Parts: sequence; C-alpha cells; structure tokens
Amino acid sequence: MQNIFKKIIQTKEKYNSSIVFDSRLIKKNDIFIGLKSNNRDGNLFALDAIKKGAIFAIVDNNKLEHENIIYTKSVQSFIKKFIKFLLGAYKGKIVAISGSVGKTTTKENIYHILNNNQFKTYRSFKNFNNILGLQFSIMNMDIDSKFAVFELGINAPKEMNNLIKILQPHYSLLTSVEDSHIGNFKNFSKLFANKIKIFNSKRLIKGLINIRNDNIQLPKKIINKVKRINLENLKIKTHKNDVFIIALKDNNSYQKIYSDKDGIFLETAIISFLFLKLFIRKFSNKKFFYKEAILNSRGNVVNKRYKDRIIKVYDHSYNASPYSLKKQLIHFDKLKVTKKLCILGSIKELGNQTEKYHRALLEDIKDLKLKRIILIGEEFFNLRSSYKTYKFYKSYKNYINVMKKDLEYGKNIFVMGSRLNNLDKVIQHIC
Repeated sequence: MQNIFKKIIQTKEKYNSSIVFDSRLIKKNDIFIGLKSNNRDGNLFALDAIKKGAIFAIVDNNKLEHENIIYTKSVQSFIKKFIKFLLGAYKGKIVAISGSVGKTTTKENIYHILNNNQFKTYRSFKNFNNILGLQFSIMNMDIDSKFAVFELGINAPKEMNNLIKILQPHYSLLTSVEDSHIGNFKNFSKLFANKIKIFNSKRLIKGLINIRNDNIQLPKKIINKVKRINLENLKIKTHKNDVFIIALKDNNSYQKIYSDKDGIFLETAIISFLFLKLFIRKFSNKKFFYKEAILNSRGNVVNKRYKDRIIKVYDHSYNASPYSLKKQLIHFDKLKVTKKLCILGSIKELGNQTEKYHRALLEDIKDLKLKRIILIGEEFFNLRSSYKTYKFYKSYKNYINVMKKDLEYGKNIFVMGSRLNNLDKVIQHIC
C-alpha cells in the first residue's frame, strides 16, 4: 500500500492535485476518493469523477472497472493508513487550534502571520474541523511546508481525544473556553475537561490557553508545557494610524504589534502573538492580525445597496456564543456611526441553560445605547412577554416579510447569531 501512497504524493506534487470526496468539485488531475456515508456511496461517483478529469479514483467496490481505478478493501481503512503515512513523513511542525470563540479566524490569521514571516505554511480548509474535515485537510497538506496549522472543533464528549490521537500536534492553542455547545456536555466542568484534551498530544512541545476564570485549575500533567493567560487581565493600549497599533505589556515591558482591524480582532492579534512567540524567536513582520483572516460571515463588513443608498452590514451571521455575541455588541455600540440596527439570532446547543443565557443577553442589551433590536429564534421568542421594547420573531422567514421598515431606517446593521437561524438569508434580502 505504501507504493500507492507514494504515487499519490508524487501525483500531487507533479500536478498540484487535490484529494476530493465530492465528484462535483473535481478539477483536472485531482484524485477522487469514493467515501461512503450514511446516505451516500462515493463509489457510485468514481467513473463520473474520472470523466471530469480525475487522474485516478480510489474505491472499495471491486465491480468498478477502469484503468484509472485503484481498488482497496476499505476506503475508510485506506484513509486512516494514508494519514498515518503522511504525518509520519512530514518533517515540519504541526499546530492545532481550537476554542469556543474565533478558532477559524485565529487559524487563518496564524497562517498569514507565518507566511508573512517567510515560513512556508499550510492550513486546514475553511472550518473543516471534525474528524472527516481533519482527514481531508491532512490528505491535502503540503508535505514540504515548515508549519501545518489545523483547526479542531468539538461539540460532544470524546471528540477532542479522537482528533488529537490522529493529529498529535507539536503546538496547541485554545483561544477560549466558553459555553458554546454546553448542552452536549451537561456542565462547564465537563466541557472544559474535553476542550483541554487538545494538550494531550504525545508530541506536545508548547501550548497556550486563554481562560477568563482565574479559579479554574489546569491538570498537573500539562501545567509545565502550557502557558496560561487571561486576555481580560492584560494591560493593553491601542491607537490607530494606517493600521491599529497595540502596546501590550508582557514580562513587565510593553511590546508593540500591529493589526488591520480593531474590536474583537485585536484580541485575535494579541493571542496569536503570545502563542507564536512561544516557538518563534524573531518576527520580521510585526503585524499580528491580517484582514484576509476574516472569512465570510465572521465579522466582515459588507456594503449592500438598498434603493438609492448604501447600507453597511456588520456580518457575524456564521455563528455565536453568549460571550462572543455580548463582546461584539459592546464593540458595535461604541462605533461612532449613526442609525444603528441590530438583528440578533438566538444561541443554540445551550441545553438546560438556554433560558438563563438568553435572559442574561437581553439584560445586557438594556445597558447599551442601541435602541433598534430585532431578535430572531425560538429561544428569544419565548421571552418576549418580559421584554416589550424589542421585536421578536420565531424565524428569519417571519422577519423577512416585515423587514422593509427597518431597512428604511438602518444605515449600519449588525447581524449575529447561531448559523441555524439562517441570518445570512436575512442579509441576502437587504437589496
């Protein structure tokens, strides 16, 4: 089987091929893997993938015949062995990033920082952070890179253990531990215990964790390798020239770093800097947040034309936790812009803490200057009788039918909530 693995690597290097599970995404000289799932048999699309230009297809259906078909007894077993082969052959360092807030943006940002400091770097694809996503990203990794940066995401017990057993990173970062997905973990202690398993790698050299609760104790087995910080306790000064300048007090002296963006992205810059300086001695470029790190719906500002004017949409519609929503709302409240409108979606996967967190968010909103608040989702809707000042809608569909009045008013619109609320579809209707 190692000969097949070497053949795949050689093909990837020669043609810049990608390994693809979805035949619809095949480009010329890509490699197709016929993966089976509960409702789909990838073997059935192998010949179609070859027709579209796949240089060969790997399947576990021995009835398929073609000169570019590679047969294996089990595609799942093949993937596991191929990943182990790749990670064994890789000579660079592997970086793992997880956290309740900002892991995709932080992963993208660290990739840009390393590349802009002349380190050849690979990063995992978009937010593909579960087992299948990790497998996909490892199989497509640049074997010649100095660093390979992977995002890991969990929403159930034992998932981090399984991810770390596969990846075995050298450096690990936990951006934060908040109450996202707490409904799947019963309580915060169990959520925390599962998150910090990112530091259980046998190859771990250094790690960094950002925890707001100073009373939480780290396990003794990781305490010597993992640096602990609380971003909220750090002394930080910021001002703006062409970029944002951050003066950060670290080891009793201020260090100056730069960022393309402000708000919560300043925190991303700081945590990226503190993490990377654990294993990189000198940076030729002192910028620690790149605007290119912001993927769609994770904080980018979109200009939408409505009738004869432009509306600015602050798009955080991809996802939210109680902590991140509060943070971003405070930042939006402080922005010196006029005619603000907030469209907020409810937070999912909070379990029996759902009412508590949504009620707390509504109480926090009371303390802000923001006056026009739209609340979407059943979790907010169930509290409508206690908060008569705001407008509540069960779903985005209910709101879209009546949103024109708000668009007549709003010039700067903040949109954020769990992605299951489909707030991206609300943004699409601003036109």
